Amino acid sequence: MGTRGLFLLLGPASALGVGRFAYALALPLMQGAWELSYAQGGLLGSANTLGYLLGALLSHHLLGRLGYRKGFFLALFLQALAVGLTGAFGFSLAFLLRLLQGFLGALVFVGGAALLMASGGSGRVLGLYYGGVGLGLLLSPLALREGLSPLEAWGRLGLTALLLALPALRALPALREPPPPARGEGGLGPILPLLLAYGLYGAGYIGYMTFVAAALGQGALLFVSLGLGALLTGFLWGPWVERVGGWRGLFHVLLVLFLASLPPLAQAFPALSAFLFGLSFLGVITALTQAFRALLPPSAWPRAMGLSTAAFALGQALGPAATGLFAEAMGRAEGALWAASFLLLLALLPARPLTRP
Repeated sequence: MGTRGLFLLLGPASALGVGRFAYALALPLMQGAWELSYAQGGLLGSANTLGYLLGALLSHHLLGRLGYRKGFFLALFLQALAVGLTGAFGFSLAFLLRLLQGFLGALVFVGGAALLMASGGSGRVLGLYYGGVGLGLLLSPLALREGLSPLEAWGRLGLTALLLALPALRALPALREPPPPARGEGGLGPILPLLLAYGLYGAGYIGYMTFVAAALGQGALLFVSLGLGALLTGFLWGPWVERVGGWRGLFHVLLVLFLASLPPLAQAFPALSAFLFGLSFLGVITALTQAFRALLPPSAWPRAMGLSTAAFALGQALGPAATGLFAEAMGRAEGALWAASFLLLLALLPARPLTRP
């Protein structure tokens, strides 16, 4: 795969780095203008991740019928439009638009990963692709400033998402369609513990990402730190996962992620916590992808990506509401970080290395 294929990393930058994660930056503006509670803020986050779950469950079917290349780019541009409109209509329609953006974002994420795997992308290339989310994290704070209305904030974020999506078209000639499923290729039993770990990780990490700015303040600094860490994901975890294997690499990444999320570290050194979290949270999917390659035949990879993203999205759909309710019970946003750390600790259990490949 040529270097043009690397432009595909702008897809996750747009759909996840801006379309999903910049919600944490816009949330304080929406809370001020719309008088949202922590629970309502969590519900908007859960709407996005519920859409992501539905998109992941349907991705293999939809992208297989439409074509992975066409489906990837169609979803990429439509989600940018949904981002731009999110602040225009109030809470109820924002809920629906966050749902739609999540659905389309899942098609972008699953479709791009399947295209890269089918096009011969290595673990390092996949790490760079997932690390593209960090570029969106870095650019999102630059689009916002204090005093913006929700309409202005989301309009700026939508424009940023669109400007990232346009250059991704340069990757199109380098991409090959994934192979169709093979008959008798076997089930996905070998990866069931991975799916469980990935679901728990999804619940924990989105709790941190949703409430970290509200809990610690310094939203722009935190997102710059997250983005810088995420951009380095491919350089650190790609080679490490190739060395130790996908399953062992998954455990190592989750361990760093859990430690980075702990509230005492986050409160004492917020930029360090955000940097380590950014460095590691995309390394999880890099390790997971390598494990799929070791455990499954190539024709099963797209389906495995769709199912793992669905497990991830199910955790994400529950994570913001659960951590938000915990914060509400404690009376401060710090409670959400404690709940997120606990969920990440649980994710370590099925990812224990033992004798894994």
